[in-house]
Parts: sequence; structure tokens; C-alpha cells
Amino acid sequence: MTLTVQSTQPSALRFVIADQRGDGRPDFAYKARVLYADSVTPANVPATGGNVVIHGMGFRNGDIVTVNNVQAVVSSSDASSIAVTIPSSHDLGFTSAATASIAVTDPATGGSTVMTGALNYAAPQPSLNLISSPSGTVFAGDTAPTAFAVRVLAIDGTTPMANQTVTFTADQAVKFSACGLVSCTVRTDTSGVASTFVVAVNAGTVQLSATSQYGTVNATFSALERIRTITAVVPMLYVAAGAHVTWMPQIMLSDNSASVASIPIVWQPNAGAITFAPPQSQTDAQGAAQAQASIGPLASGAQSSASACAWNSICTTFTTIGVGPDNWHLEIVSGAGQSVSYDDSLLPIVLRVVDNADHPLAGAAVEIHQTIDAWQMPCPERGRCPIPPNNGPHITSAISDVDGSVTVIPEQLPGAAEITNIVAATGSQGFVSLSLLKRP
Repeated sequence: MTLTVQSTQPSALRFVIADQRGDGRPDFAYKARVLYADSVTPANVPATGGNVVIHGMGFRNGDIVTVNNVQAVVSSSDASSIAVTIPSSHDLGFTSAATASIAVTDPATGGSTVMTGALNYAAPQPSLNLISSPSGTVFAGDTAPTAFAVRVLAIDGTTPMANQTVTFTADQAVKFSACGLVSCTVRTDTSGVASTFVVAVNAGTVQLSATSQYGTVNATFSALERIRTITAVVPMLYVAAGAHVTWMPQIMLSDNSASVASIPIVWQPNAGAITFAPPQSQTDAQGAAQAQASIGPLASGAQSSASACAWNSICTTFTTIGVGPDNWHLEIVSGAGQSVSYDDSLLPIVLRVVDNADHPLAGAAVEIHQTIDAWQMPCPERGRCPIPPNNGPHITSAISDVDGSVTVIPEQLPGAAEITNIVAATGSQGFVSLSLLKRP
């Protein structure tokens, strides 16, 4: 059962339960919920509406609030209060100062409470309204993709007002495209709109404001620092003095603001004997790029340098250093100690030329001597031991690669037991020797 009570006086109300004869019935227990809106704060609001709180009792989640039958937006509620955003006077059809009533309805029971004339709206004024604004994240130095745009409307809330002054400002360094300055004054066009794009100069949170005689609107976005790097994969190359070397230097790009694919890279000599052909390339899908460089000849201790640049101004440097032959050394990387069956094949030997500090050395000449000794047969009980035949020597040469490596293919006779002896020498200090076995 629903009981509706109306009162125009701010006094206590008393409810009495009676039977059909009008007699009071104190012998029964009754349970009731009173839905009652008592007051609203603030009671005086601007024509644009705003946020108010309704006070009373019996409120529940899901209650509907209307102002002059126009629904308001409920943001929170409990049993004794409801926080709402009320519509503007324009939404209510007011063209001057007016009062409005507030109703709270419980859709579950159909119960409602009304405060008549509880809200006092000020007379409507022309208004400044936000149309669009930068938001989210923008990289410092970039133009935000969304313009900061506002519109001035007349008191009816629909008619645009042209030739109105709007000043755009920010709480930190930006550039407004409408004037190229950190503060900009723009007049509204025939549609009542004033707008400008925004460039964030520095990283940080940017608070924007647009102000006219009819109010101020604000917007906020974040500007992040752009971090772009270019890194040389191998920034230093050691080259044999007097040699000509072809090198493929490589770089890697990183960019926290955009893809690093298809970025132009400019390769340019800085000093010394180094050239590029062609002098420009571009990155692949992973942000890597390379170019062909011709280096040398360099004297011992001489240097050449070059740069690889992206985005017009971000560069990395490559350096090459000439190393004299008295600092060349050889080391065995793989293939030593082989011992295979006579019907197998010996694997290639990989050597590396290095300098005194163990840096790989490119362009060093390596001389390789190989001999093949047949397998030593057992000596007879009487007479001389047989002398195994010797095949060689075979002399070849090789030039160390950019990683200092030299590959040696062992001399060998197919299907024969033998010992392959290899001696390699480079410069005035580099020397290695090894023997490889093919067992009978």
C-alpha cells in the first residue's frame, strides 16, 4: 500500500493507522518505508545547471531524479542523500530566471516525492562550450591530432555568436597553431567557433584553457618525451695496415613514438680513408640498416671515421684503426685435433687474426703451408723401416674477413690414411701449426 502526503509547512508529520470504522489499531505491528525529499543544496544554480545534492530519507539505488520532468544524472546515492547533475535551464525551456521542482521516484514501488519550486535557476547567459580538445598522450614536438575548439552560443543555447574574443592559454610551454605563440587570441567565426591546434614543447601534463567573457573551459593532455636512438652494431673496426677492406657497417634504430621501418639513413665519411656506395639506405621492418664501406689503405695507428644519421640530426659514429704487421697474431677457432677414419673427410679449419689486444683484424694476409704424410707403416723385424711418402708442400694465401676469420680447407687424399700438416703465418708475429689425422 502507498500513502501520499502533501505538505507546504516545514513541520513534523504524524501518521495514524485506523480500521474501517475509523478506530485506531494499536494492536498490530506495522512496517513502512518513508520516501521523502527534504531539501537540495545548493538551491540557487546557474543557467547551465550543475551538481547538487538532494537530502531526505528512504532513498535507494536505482531511484530516478527529474527536474521539471527532465531526467537528471545520478552519480551516487545512499539512504539519506542523492548526488545528481541537473540539466541546464535551456534543457528545461527557460529563457529567463525561473524556479523548478525536483522529483525522486522509486521505480520498484512507484513511490515518489516532490519538492515544488526547490531550485532557483539564474537567467540564461551566452555560453562558452567545448567542442573538442587534445586528450590522452602526445609526444613533445608533435601537433596534437585533435584541435582545441570551443563555440559561443547565445542565451537560447543554440544560436552561434560570431566575432567573440576567445583567449587560448596553457600552464606550460606550448605553441598554438592559430598564432604560433604560447598564448593566442582568436575570434569566433560565423558558426561561433574558435579553434587552434596545439604543439607541446616539453614533456609533462598540459592544462589548456579557453576563456571568453562568457566563461572558461579547460582540457588536459599528457606530453611524453620522444626518445630516438641510433646504435652502431660494431662501432670499431681494426684493419691491417696497408690493406683495402670492404665492410658492411650496420645500425639499429629505436623510437618510442613511431615505427622504425623505412627510415632513411645517411652514411657520410668524417675523416680518413673511408667511402660509402651508395651513401644512403633505409631501415628494414626491425629498424636495421647497413651500407657498403670501402676502407683503406691505413697506416699503422691511423684512423678513419664515418657517421650514420637518421631523422636528420641523430647520428652514430664508426671508427677504423690501422694495425701494423708486428701486432698481428693467429688463433685457432675450430677444427684442430681432428682424427677421423681414412674413408671420412677432414673438416675445414677456422683461424682468426687478432691484434695485441685480441681485437679481430680485417684485411690481414695469411700464408698457409700444407703437407700430407702417408700413414707410417709398422717396421719389419729385419731391415729398414719403410719411409712414408710425402705430398707437398702446398702453399696458399687468404685475407682475413671483417671478423678476422680465415677458413682453411685441409689438403687430403680420398680413401687414404694420412697426416695433414698445416702451418699458417701472418705479419711478423702470427704463427700456428696443427696436424690432422686420417686413421687406417
